[in-house]
Amino acid sequence: MKTAREETKIWMGASCGEEGARNGTSLMPGGCVEGCKYMEGFVLKVAAQVPHSGLCVTYIGEGGLGNLVKMVYNGIEYGDMQLISEAYDVLKS
Repeated sequence: MKTAREETKIWMGASCGEEGARNGTSLMPGGCVEGCKYMEGFVLKVAAQVPHSGLCVTYIGEGGLGNLVKMVYNGIEYGDMQLISEAYDVLKS
C-alpha cells in the first residue's frame, strides 16, 4: 500500500540555460496527477511564456516520465554538440 506521500510524488525535468534563467524555464512534470495538480499554480508561474505559443510546460505522464523526457532531450543535445565538435576537428585538419 502506498503512503500519502508516495501518492502525490511528482518528477520534473527542466530545461533553461542562460535564457531560461532570465525568462523562465521549460518544465516537463510527470508523476502523480494529483501531485501535479497541487503544484500547478507554482509550475505555471515559473514556466517560460512564449508570446505566440503560451507556457512552456506540459504534463508528461505518470512515473518518472518528466525526467525521462529531459534525459532524451539531453542525449540529443549532447549528440549534436559532439557532432559539431568532430566536424570542426575534421575541417580544421
